[in-house]
Amino acid sequence: MEMQSTPLLLPWILSVILTFLMGVYALRFRRNIVAVPFIAMCFFASLWAFGYIFELDSTNLAVKILGVKIGYIGVIGLPLSWTAFALAYSGRAHWLTKRNILLTLFFPILTYIVILTNEYHNWFFTEVGLQIDEVSGLVLIHNPLGWWFWLHAVYIYGILIFGTYFLLREYWDKRDVYRSQIIINITAVLLPWISNGIVLSGLLPVRIDITSVMFSISILIFGWGFLRYRLLDILPVAHRAVFESISDAVIVLDSDLRIVELNPAAHDLFKLRPNSVIGNSFHAVFKPWFQLSDKALQTHGYHREVVLEHDGESMRWLHLFVSTLRNESNQGGGHIVTLRDVTSIKENESALAIARDEAMQANSFKSQLLANVSHELRTPLGIILGYTDLIVRKSYGDLTDKQVNILGRIKDSTQYLDGLVSELLDQAQLDSGKLKLSQRAFEPREVLGSICNQLSILAEAKNLHFSFSIDDNLPVSIVGDSQRLKQILVNLISNAIKFTETGSITVEISAISNNEWIMQVTDTGPGIQPEALNTIFEPFKQLADAHKALRKGYGLGLSITRQLIKLMGGNITLESTLGKGTIFTATIPLIIEEETTHE
Repeated sequence: MEMQSTPLLLPWILSVILTFLMGVYALRFRRNIVAVPFIAMCFFASLWAFGYIFELDSTNLAVKILGVKIGYIGVIGLPLSWTAFALAYSGRAHWLTKRNILLTLFFPILTYIVILTNEYHNWFFTEVGLQIDEVSGLVLIHNPLGWWFWLHAVYIYGILIFGTYFLLREYWDKRDVYRSQIIINITAVLLPWISNGIVLSGLLPVRIDITSVMFSISILIFGWGFLRYRLLDILPVAHRAVFESISDAVIVLDSDLRIVELNPAAHDLFKLRPNSVIGNSFHAVFKPWFQLSDKALQTHGYHREVVLEHDGESMRWLHLFVSTLRNESNQGGGHIVTLRDVTSIKENESALAIARDEAMQANSFKSQLLANVSHELRTPLGIILGYTDLIVRKSYGDLTDKQVNILGRIKDSTQYLDGLVSELLDQAQLDSGKLKLSQRAFEPREVLGSICNQLSILAEAKNLHFSFSIDDNLPVSIVGDSQRLKQILVNLISNAIKFTETGSITVEISAISNNEWIMQVTDTGPGIQPEALNTIFEPFKQLADAHKALRKGYGLGLSITRQLIKLMGGNITLESTLGKGTIFTATIPLIIEEETTHE
């Protein structure tokens, strides 16, 4: 193969080496969707320059034709990969489907077949021969352009214009560092095609095609942009997907606290025009709404609530958060201010607070009403009981049997009503926290034993077996509120008697440790439904399946019992089996006076 030595080959040799190395370097980013077409650009540019070296260096026509055919693989592939790069970079990678790629490749593949078979039809080059350049003296290929070449040129330039259009849109939509990225890309794409236009118009003194070299320079510019701006790490498409679509207002500041970027949510929230605030001081722009010190803006993790008021608009609450942007050396390079609209949360909190206050006020009013009514009722009830008792004792004269029977009913009803008033008063005092316990020493065998003896009569009246025991391990004297303990035991035993029709009632009182003692009441009644176990201790709750005669009262007994036990520092548990019975166990702290401890 005859060669012609010329220094003009050096730019193409450098182009082959540098673009190939750039493509190899870019392979490390091949997982990035933008990197793939860029890598293809590098290798197509290298192949184009490699083919042109054969075309320019050889003086043999067959070798020059082979160089042209090799080079046109790059000529055809480079614009296509550039357009794919432009689409991926501008956020339209979803257009690069298999179907669209195959359709786009149809004409270029057909064109390359036309080039390979040109000697049979001369559609791409009308003729092929050799000529000597008058200026350089080089032997060059003479290949006038045919009609298919111009179809190819229209297609290729159309593809390039298509991709460039979307980059231009990115240019107008983005600012600052993103704009500079797009400028680099536009410069890179225009450079080879302007040079190609110069070649086609014959403006160069030497008839050589410098387009492949210009494309190589373009690839290197792209590579510099990737290294300088890390285009393969942070893409405008990611910027759009996250920064622009996020609902929170985001403001990006540089190290001097000047505004670099605002997302659409920030524009809408503060009624700002981006072009009028970019580059201005954060303090100057946001002074009408709120003020932050330099220290706050430079403190990572700083947060506070901001109240935003616009004329004619309702008040809005914002949660402000500051984050620091750090570079590769972990040094602060800027700041991000995020503002989240928490108005709905604040309104809900306010509504809940109002509802809570109203409920507390209503509950306080209810408790006060119950206490007042209870006190007012107790006096006339006491008078009724007193006069009834005097009449029954015949203090005002003799009575007939019928009158005695009626007075007995009056006395029973009045005592029941007096008990109900006492329960209402206790519930009111418990709700208001005014009920106080008396801590005095007492003898449980005497106090609680007398209660059991009295209530055993009621059990025997229903033909129920009643058993009562106090374990010897319980001290003779303990400290507590004896009256409230009697009330607790009365409530538990009375309930057991009321709901048990056959069988027995068992009361056991014992110490279970050095710190606790229990009162346990077991009955053989019908048991309690599982769904009622969670509500039985609530005020004014009664068993839904209880017989009407058994539902006498207002459901305060067990509620008061539990609250009294909790006030004493204890707890009450419940075990119940339908058809077998129920066990109530009240566990109470055991307090002993040393001088009265049972020996």
